[in-house]
Amino acid sequence: MQAVEQAIFGLLATDRTAGYQVVARSPGVSEADARELAVWGPTHDSMLASSPEAESLNFHPLPSGAHCVSLTAWVDWNHNGMGQSVSTRCLIVPPEVLARFGNNPFALVCAASANGDWQVGDLHGMKLGPLTIAGGAAAVDQPLLGQLAVDPGPENMAALVQSACEATRLAVCGTPSPAQLVAGLFSCLPPECRLEFSFSTGLKFSPQRPFRIVALSGDSAQRQWVAHYPNVTVLELRRKGLPPVAPLDGWARLIERTLAADRIAFLAAQASKRRFHLTLDDLPALGLQLLEELDASELGDQDNLDKEPWQATSTRGQQTHAAHRRFGKSVEAVSTTVTGGSVAPPSIGLDPGSPEVLESLEQLDDLVYEAISGRADTMEQLREVWPKIAAQLGEPLLAESLEQYLRYALSIWDECSDADGVRHPSRAIQALDVLGLLFGDTI
Repeated sequence: MQAVEQAIFGLLATDRTAGYQVVARSPGVSEADARELAVWGPTHDSMLASSPEAESLNFHPLPSGAHCVSLTAWVDWNHNGMGQSVSTRCLIVPPEVLARFGNNPFALVCAASANGDWQVGDLHGMKLGPLTIAGGAAAVDQPLLGQLAVDPGPENMAALVQSACEATRLAVCGTPSPAQLVAGLFSCLPPECRLEFSFSTGLKFSPQRPFRIVALSGDSAQRQWVAHYPNVTVLELRRKGLPPVAPLDGWARLIERTLAADRIAFLAAQASKRRFHLTLDDLPALGLQLLEELDASELGDQDNLDKEPWQATSTRGQQTHAAHRRFGKSVEAVSTTVTGGSVAPPSIGLDPGSPEVLESLEQLDDLVYEAISGRADTMEQLREVWPKIAAQLGEPLLAESLEQYLRYALSIWDECSDADGVRHPSRAIQALDVLGLLFGDTI
């Protein structure tokens, strides 16, 4: 299990001078990352709320390729009459650790805080070591989206998603709290797109801190002041007030539809699917595709309601894995087992968003990618663990993964082509060997 480095950004004061800087860090924090923490770090009078319990969760990229997940809070420390200061506890999270939590900093903070080892306070002079964060999280926080479907409502959440994807910088205020709204936004986005959104949930807007999403208070003068900055969009969300009328693209329409129709489970299942190379530009088209799948699944549900119980058929495979038509035979075999009265294997009931399933799929991802890259030791390891993972997860989830690996191999073949059309056969052969192992006699 990989350790996560830590740092503290706060006020360092002496008899002659005082200033904010990185006052402590674990040995693995690089100089480049430490300098970047100072760029994003909050100082005096940075907190949006003055209450003692006020906090701000912050998220931004670092030069090393890791991301900083930090928590800022007031600390009771008065030096030379400077008043109350703030302290920021930072986690330097590598991509592979963040991926275990669906690229969701809110889920990672919950796990880090669960055992009490990670907290914010007056930590000056504290010696920091790496922090081990166990477990993982589902791609979507379904209970949270259920709450946000009521307040501020499906239309407002769709407007939040649309605005966040379009705006250079977005300032959010309204109900519920900005922290809940930003957390809901992350659950409304595929994990592959979440790293595009740096944010703070309780810091004042500042041009010097380049967060893409920031919180605003309910003060109208502050909203007007922030709105005067170039490339800043201000969005106020209220339960009883609809957002400004604006065209919604395919993904925002999908969010509105799934929240309004109580189909959050459908959204969670789709977000759990790993789509390699997915970008924000791809979301509108993906949203339209998933809306069609949602229509088809609802039509299938209605058809079953119109039939006698003995006539109804299971549409589980078609609804959850509608994109895997080439693996229809495998899915059909599973559906036949479920509906034919036989005892289905335990893997059929696995939640595709559960931490256990995610851990197995991520292990499989790592092995497949490294094997395609040409690591012989990884290929041998893949031969050993592949049957175990296949037996654990069952056909539907594996059919979806096999389709994604096939697409990945095809993209590798395209990327290996030089401008003159000459291909590099070694990588293509390696990818074919890996696919041969995974597909067996099916290719």
